[in-house]
Order: sequence, then structure tokens, then C-alpha cells
Amino acid sequence: YIWQSLDPITSALVLSLGLCYQARLRDRMAFREYVAQAFQDPCELPGGADRFQREITRCQHVFLDELELGPNIAKNEALCENVFMMVVCIDLRIPLFLVGKPGSSKSLAKTVVMDAMQGDSSSSELFRLLKQVQMVSYQCSPVSTTDGIVGTFKLCQRFQKENNPDRFVAVVVLDEVGLAEDSPLMPLKALHPLLEDGTTGADGNTDIIPIEQRVAFVGISNWALDPAKMNRGIMVCRGEPDKDELVKTARDICATSPEVKSCISPLIGSLADAYHAVYASQKREFFGLRDFYSLMKMLYGYSAASTRQPTWAEIKKTVC
Repeated sequence: YIWQSLDPITSALVLSLGLCYQARLRDRMAFREYVAQAFQDPCELPGGADRFQREITRCQHVFLDELELGPNIAKNEALCENVFMMVVCIDLRIPLFLVGKPGSSKSLAKTVVMDAMQGDSSSSELFRLLKQVQMVSYQCSPVSTTDGIVGTFKLCQRFQKENNPDRFVAVVVLDEVGLAEDSPLMPLKALHPLLEDGTTGADGNTDIIPIEQRVAFVGISNWALDPAKMNRGIMVCRGEPDKDELVKTARDICATSPEVKSCISPLIGSLADAYHAVYASQKREFFGLRDFYSLMKMLYGYSAASTRQPTWAEIKKTVC
């Protein structure tokens, strides 16, 4: 029953709801269960909430499976969602805010999407159907200025004018955009007109730029911004992964070598439990996801060099 194919309209509704609404929520199961009840004839959703998530995950993996990832990179849920959201929003020129703690694959997703979306030059047949991207990054900080942010948008607009907008899109990427909120100059207020109608709002220039002529936008942050900015685009909120997702990610990191994976797999569950215990006991967040992923990569290195399971002394050395 759950494998019954969906008609194109129902599938489009599921993907649109997932992209626009579910991605910004932490308690996603409650949302799926509520929304699934609204799917009735002629847009039926056999399988309900489970089918809703399966349809989104299936589409996400279509894009992720086309990427050429390096060794010890896990195709986990965070990377899968981040890549999907970036590709769709960039190609359609919809502003996107990517919010998640360090280690939630935000920067990695940006890198692999930039490498994949090369238009006709892409190595992937799927990505050759999408626009070619030119990303321009601006590193935000507490001393960021309005001129710096507006200047990045204008630079992207110049890139885009020199190319066919149907096959090319320039992308403004604001890295660590949350840091700019601490600037006394309040530079992020410049985003309001830029994201809403594509103009700076200065010099009396209030003409709305058609969506096909605008530049794309991706804001990357470790924490959410105020709603006045976030509501001008689509938001992805990545929370802390549960133990099952952590174990899956660790196994994917070790999957480069099946022999090494078989050596380390018996340790992964206990290491994941230990990480969660340490993370939950912190008064302030000092250890995070990157520490756990680095631990797994270092144990992978020990096991690859010795072709055996890491010893207790090696595990202790890696942790300390």
C-alpha cells in the first residue's frame, strides 16, 4: 500500500510542504501526522505520515547520489537535506537560510553543490539540466557593514548580467551570518529589500526586479536570526542528531574500506552513547559533532594502518 505510486500533483504537494514548512521545524513527526490527514481524493497519500517522509527522502537521495564525495564523507540525513534544499532554492532563486550547529554539514553542502552545479560542464547528467552557479562568499562578523553585504549582491548581479539567466545564476553566500547581528551598524537590515524585491531600497530605487533576474541567496548560521529576516526566505533548521543517526553517520565515515568498517563497527554504538553522555552533561557547549566525527576518522586511520580493531590504548589516545 505504501509503495503505491503517487500522482504528480500529490508528489509536488508533498515536496513543496516539506521544503517550505517541515525543513524549519524540530518536531517534524507531529507536522507530518497533522498534514497527512489533509490528503484526500483526488490527492490521496497512501501510507500517511510515513509515506510523506519517504517521498521527500527519496527525492533528496536522487540529488545526493549524483554527487562525487571524497573518502570518509558520510551521506547522512543532514548532508542529504542541505544539498536538496540548496539545489532547489538556488535553481529557483529562492532565498535560503541554513541553520545548524557546527558539524551539521552546512559548509560541506555548499562546497559539493558548487562543484556539482556546473551547467553543461557538470559530470552529472542530472545537474546538466540545472543552472550553472557562481558563488560569491562574504564572511560575516561583528564588524560587518551594509556596504560589504550590498557590494556582494551587486557583484553577483554583474556576473549574472553577463550570462543567460535561464542557464546561469550567481549566488550570494553569507557565511556565519549570525555574527553580523552583533554589529552596531546593523548591516543585516540591508537584506530586507534585497531578499524581498531584489533592490537595495536606496536612492529611491524601489522597482521590483523580476525573480528570473535576481541573484540567489544562501545564509549560513549556527543559530537562527530574527523572524524579520528568516521569513523572507526558506529556512532549514538542523537539530542535534539522535543516536541512530549518529551511528549511521559513523558507519558511513568508515565505509570507504569494508575491512576497516568491520573492525570499527562493534565500537560505534558505545562511542555514540559516550558522546551523547558527554554532550548532555556540558554546562556550556564545548564538545560537538565535529569532535565525534574527527574521533571516528582518527580511529579509521589507526585501523586502516594496522588492519585490526583499535586497541583500548589507541581509543584512549584518540579521545584525549
